[in-house]
Amino acid sequence: MRSNMAAGGVAAIVFGVAGIASVALQLAQQSFGFEDTDDPAVNLDYLRGHLDNYLQQGLVLFLMAVTLTIVVFAVWDVLAGRSGSLGLRTVSSIGLAAALCLFLFGVFRYSVRPLLYIDGLNPDWGEAGYLVQQVAGVHGVAQASILAMCGWAVGVAILGFRSSVLPRWLAVLAILPGLRLLSGVGPLLEPDALPDGAWILAMLSIPGSFIWFALLGAVLVRRGLQSASTAAASPPIAAA
Repeated sequence: MRSNMAAGGVAAIVFGVAGIASVALQLAQQSFGFEDTDDPAVNLDYLRGHLDNYLQQGLVLFLMAVTLTIVVFAVWDVLAGRSGSLGLRTVSSIGLAAALCLFLFGVFRYSVRPLLYIDGLNPDWGEAGYLVQQVAGVHGVAQASILAMCGWAVGVAILGFRSSVLPRWLAVLAILPGLRLLSGVGPLLEPDALPDGAWILAMLSIPGSFIWFALLGAVLVRRGLQSASTAAASPPIAAA
């Protein structure tokens, strides 16, 4: 249990750092002057000269999928017996769905070489293939991973707060992934659902949601080390 908590904490920290790195890698394309990510011709031109960017994104997304899976199971162990089983199972299922979507998005990003090969055979095929990846990847599994990831964070914060397992300040800071969740769901419900100026909070919630995961990891690591030191300091019970 103690080792699981510490391992989950390290995984949460790695996940948070990897999440920020993934955002930075995605923004790198715009820094090279290729701003229209939905234009297949523009982006295929970008990929021909910056193949490594998509490959790096794919590797980071694979790392995020693995670490998030570890975090979900570690938090399950922490909350088991202290929260309602139905709520814990539901929240954990959402977290595992987020990990799966991250893995699928990584597959889309890492399959850039076959895409360029198809483009070399026929440019029209290449553009069609890119549009499939863009719609199914960026506008599909990537958005699903964000919604599920933030939904898991909010759910864990609620369960952890109600059971007094997580610090109150960490539960309150779950407003960061909560804002990202709302910014993703709002436009789906109604185009003008978000008020004017809310985009600033939405932008801040992107790194903020990953910072929350890193803070969760720090809490888990600290508690895991404390539990280990307490167990080591406890004198053994003499045999009768």
